[in-house]
Amino acid sequence: MPELPEVQTVVNHLARKIQGKVFLNSVVKVPKMVSFKFKEQIKQKKVLKVFRRAKLIVMELTDHKYLLVHLKMTGQLIFVDLLGQATGGGHPINSQGFNLTKPNKYTHIILTFTDQSQLLFHDVRKFGWLKVVDSHELEKIFLKHGLEPLSKEFTIKKFKEILVKKPNVKIKQFLLNPELIAGIGNIYADESLFKAKISPLRTVKTLRESEIKRLHQAIICKLKEAIKHGGTSVNTFVSSSGKRGKFADKLKVYGRKGQKCFKCGSILQKIKVGGRGTVYCRQCQK
Repeated sequence: MPELPEVQTVVNHLARKIQGKVFLNSVVKVPKMVSFKFKEQIKQKKVLKVFRRAKLIVMELTDHKYLLVHLKMTGQLIFVDLLGQATGGGHPINSQGFNLTKPNKYTHIILTFTDQSQLLFHDVRKFGWLKVVDSHELEKIFLKHGLEPLSKEFTIKKFKEILVKKPNVKIKQFLLNPELIAGIGNIYADESLFKAKISPLRTVKTLRESEIKRLHQAIICKLKEAIKHGGTSVNTFVSSSGKRGKFADKLKVYGRKGQKCFKCGSILQKIKVGGRGTVYCRQCQK
């Protein structure tokens, strides 16, 4: 599943291309992947804004409607202009003859704009979804997600207030709880803890003031760095151009089990924390 930087990368790509466009019609091949009366609700709606909330792609439409898109495990959201150029991104689909700019066996939803450009939703496993909601429904959905780590509200004071809610939880599990902080995910939890020099096995209540400050800054730093480099591609994410996110080349611990730590040279360990694979350095992270 894509994490915050990957979803933000897709949003950044799409926003420049589809804002101001008007939906003409839609083709839905798998009805379970869309909300009730989806075709009627999206027709003739203009895209006013494209943004992200947690791991959701959100398109603000006219008439106080919102199109929500979740890529889930294998989704791709691709905009194709009149010249056949693609913008967007998602999970790589390794299938012979697959062309992300053309409808194919993995294309379950086709949205056509009035100028005949299109949004294609490819999904191998059909877990992704698109929903049209009103502002009231949107608010309820947003309330299920925690604080945005790249928002101005994510202050050190607010971070401490959230930490107090789960004193006995391991810090790695805390970072992965989307109801507390939205969208960090496994990759960036590992990378942030390494940068902050904190063991993923530590419980929240054991963190000192200086460690909390380091972790707060590490989360912001790692997420911004990943967005700058187009996200991480550990067999999970690819841009519409076919390029994989370059942040994978900058990973310090995630996916490096058994390799040497870049800082101290000791062998990185992989353990399970809250059922999630976790790689860390026993020497650097205390």
